[in-house]
Amino acid sequence: MKNRNKALTMLDGKKRYIMMAVVCAELASLPAAAQIVNRVVFEVRPIVTAVEIPTAEPGLSRFLVASNSGFGVEVEGVIGDVDVSVRRSGTMNVTTRFGDAAQIPGDHSTCSQSTGLASPIYIADKKTAAREGTPVEQAVVFEFHYAPDVRPNFDFKAGVDAVGAPSSCLDTTS
Repeated sequence: MKNRNKALTMLDGKKRYIMMAVVCAELASLPAAAQIVNRVVFEVRPIVTAVEIPTAEPGLSRFLVASNSGFGVEVEGVIGDVDVSVRRSGTMNVTTRFGDAAQIPGDHSTCSQSTGLASPIYIADKKTAAREGTPVEQAVVFEFHYAPDVRPNFDFKAGVDAVGAPSSCLDTTS
């Protein structure tokens, strides 16, 4: 039995060179395979993640948002204007930075009208990430300003066509 195990583990002559050539070819192909995986475009399901940042100020809601594609935002429970502004980078508290690898996904600021029912208020046509980084580095902060006496529900919907076009605020200065 001992001689059989030794015979199976030892390769001689041409078999040894063929085996070494196969192993070397496999090792040489690893970097090329890694680059192929990095360059191949996979179809990825759109995802948007929004985490509310607590604020005590009435009429203001803040969300840290990261997405891998375009998205839309709807609000429910507000009748009237909702001002939307997006910050690409900054700090959430003294030590936590956000947005160092992010981009503004749509308009920098906008004003939309809401009917009280689920109303679209913002359309983002691209993802929040501008380059590789952690989710917080690829996130932006949304600020929503509305009437201070309401409690709105915001819904972030993944996909460029997830919501309809928002209605712009009326210009009452004329």
